Amino acid sequence: MGGQVSKQIQKRKSLSVEKKTLVDLKQSCDCGFPGCDYRPSDRKNWMAGLGPERLTINKIVWPGTHDSATNKIGVPLISRPFAQCQSLSIYHQLVKGARVLDIRVQEDRRVCHGILKTYSVDKVIDDVKKFLSETQSEVIILEIRTEFGH
Repeated sequence: MGGQVSKQIQKRKSLSVEKKTLVDLKQSCDCGFPGCDYRPSDRKNWMAGLGPERLTINKIVWPGTHDSATNKIGVPLISRPFAQCQSLSIYHQLVKGARVLDIRVQEDRRVCHGILKTYSVDKVIDDVKKFLSETQSEVIILEIRTEFGH
């Protein structure tokens, strides 16, 4: 019993130290995490301002979207309100600054959210290619998974 109590006390002390560190960090840079003070004027090319000499890839807080390619999913006013997670196309999400895309694909190569389908995954790839052709230093992470059988 005494061992459990001492573990709880140690855990609370550890949490207090972490909270103080975060409070100090927030006060020092007026934000809650490292790099949150970075406000690029051009969201389409925000990574170009970072440069490898300023920040390594594992230190980036990657902005992304959930069920990224659902802007045209379902039937408007019927099923779309329940399945649409994003109102912008893949291309426009990238232009606005998203760099991690969550794409779910069914066997027929159509993007889906559960049982509802939308356009072909080829449209996603075309949007990514278009964006990359217009930029020089941007990195995109595509998380593509299958939803066979839902």
